[in-house]
Amino acid sequence: MLKNRLFNLLIAIALVIVVALTVEEAFATTIITSQPDAVPECNRLPSRLSIHTEIVKETGTRLSYTESGPTGVDGGLQELLNAYRSCSR
Repeated sequence: MLKNRLFNLLIAIALVIVVALTVEEAFATTIITSQPDAVPECNRLPSRLSIHTEIVKETGTRLSYTESGPTGVDGGLQELLNAYRSCSR
């Protein structure tokens, strides 16, 4: 009888934890989607077809460029590709 009550208690605790995590994720999603700046302006992004690399003669390195200019060195291309992904939704 004690094992049965202990098992039921563990199931109830697990259920409470799952519900709490679900509510937390739903609340976080609501906060993110309600922000107007969360999604970039898709019509201002350069064309995906314009992404290319060029060799910088001064440093001998390759940098990624678009029709608007360089994408940046510290994560600029990654940020641009993430913006494309959020615009395709």
